[in-house]
Amino acid sequence: MRKGQLLGVGNTARVYEWGASEAIKIFHLREGAREEAMKEARNAEIVSRLSVKAPRFSGMIEYEGKTCLLYEKVEGPTMLEYIQPTKSDVTEYARLMAQLQAELHAAEFDVRPNLKFELAARIRHTPVIAESDKAAALGMLESLPEGNALCHYDLHPGNIILSPKGPVIIDWMNALVGDPLADVARSFMMLSSSALPPQAPAWLTERALRDMFAEAYVVEYARLTGIDRSSLDGWLVPTLAARICEMRGQEQVEIVNRLQAAIHPS
Repeated sequence: MRKGQLLGVGNTARVYEWGASEAIKIFHLREGAREEAMKEARNAEIVSRLSVKAPRFSGMIEYEGKTCLLYEKVEGPTMLEYIQPTKSDVTEYARLMAQLQAELHAAEFDVRPNLKFELAARIRHTPVIAESDKAAALGMLESLPEGNALCHYDLHPGNIILSPKGPVIIDWMNALVGDPLADVARSFMMLSSSALPPQAPAWLTERALRDMFAEAYVVEYARLTGIDRSSLDGWLVPTLAARICEMRGQEQVEIVNRLQAAIHPS
């Protein structure tokens, strides 16, 4: 079988049609691509056993000399593409994202927590921040709860497809198990960033609408779960510190500056 029409392009892979009902995720040719594919396959196998809104995982294959993943093909635009630059649309879909995340965090399963361990490793291997700032971030992380919720850890409107059968969460490569507030803090951090994806839609380029989405999302998650909004604050520094190694250029500079402002408030 040969790959079909291109369905989407992300930072780590391209996704194409694969026959009539499946999609193939082909990782970009770069160092560590096979390990990334295998990591996502392990996560996808776990997610497939749960009652969460995710594409059915069909397995891992070799294609064009690369390790690839097969999924159920999900039709529809992403939430990122679908939202119109209006207050009503922005708030409606921010609340929907919060609802999806709250449902995800309520899923019952038995997997050992690994979120704090993974974040600590990322922080230790980040070369662009001072050792004193690393120590501060690691100390804050150590004091936070382990938790045992399934965390997508990359949940944003670009990773939600609005299919005819309902919303579906995609791209589970970063999934971790830990405190659900860490997952919320990560999503809020990304939403409140100045960084924009290529060909960003109109609503995302308007700072006021973007901030409105972030605020409505957190408010709805707090309403659904009963969390105290201030409980997210403890995750800010570890979340920023762990994010730095994923970014490049000006986007990395922004995260470093936010981290330093959080550790050394004036």
